[in-house]
Amino acid sequence: MNRIIACTLSLVTFFCMPASAQKTVKITALGGKSFCGFSLKSGFYNIGGTREYITREAVKGDNSGIPDVIQEIKNTLNFSVPIKVFIAAEEDNCFASIGENGVRMIIADQLFLNKVNKSTGTQWAAISIIAHEVGHHIAGFNRYTSQLKSELDADYWSGYILKKLGANQEAAVKCILYYGTDYDTSSHPNKRARAATIRQGWNDAVKGSYDPSRCESCSDN
Repeated sequence: MNRIIACTLSLVTFFCMPASAQKTVKITALGGKSFCGFSLKSGFYNIGGTREYITREAVKGDNSGIPDVIQEIKNTLNFSVPIKVFIAAEEDNCFASIGENGVRMIIADQLFLNKVNKSTGTQWAAISIIAHEVGHHIAGFNRYTSQLKSELDADYWSGYILKKLGANQEAAVKCILYYGTDYDTSSHPNKRARAATIRQGWNDAVKGSYDPSRCESCSDN
């Protein structure tokens, strides 16, 4: 737990992307896969197609701390599938997708995660968002005709992950209760359903088990 907290301390420091590190990256969701994301500007959303970001690729040891958090999550779950991490500038956003050639990725704006932590009053808020996006890579994208079910699968893994990392149950649901909607949208369920699913994942982690129906290919990890 101490290691994951140390990693997230980087999320609360001011970050400015050096001009030399910036580049515009065009990211295309592969084969109808979607961008699942959450933005303070747009709320929760799910879209397809191609998007462009001013960003840079980051690896473990990056001063943002985000790749370290993702690696800690993967280590905790023994999830070995590669995920590329990109740090975005001024996107106010965090999302997951599968790009060209099947490359799995998470794109995150560090300052956005900092804002989320400050608004909710807990460092677990940013981790819960990152864990949700990792959860999409565990659960799979667009396995159902309803996107709402896909989001609940990712929420389940967020709760499971946060318990494994040392968060209490109330910390695990604080972000979704703060930012979630009171009603279902076209892309995301209401916050009560999401919080209940996060709690289910958290409780399963306590029991040392998980729901295999929420994992696309657990045996391949």
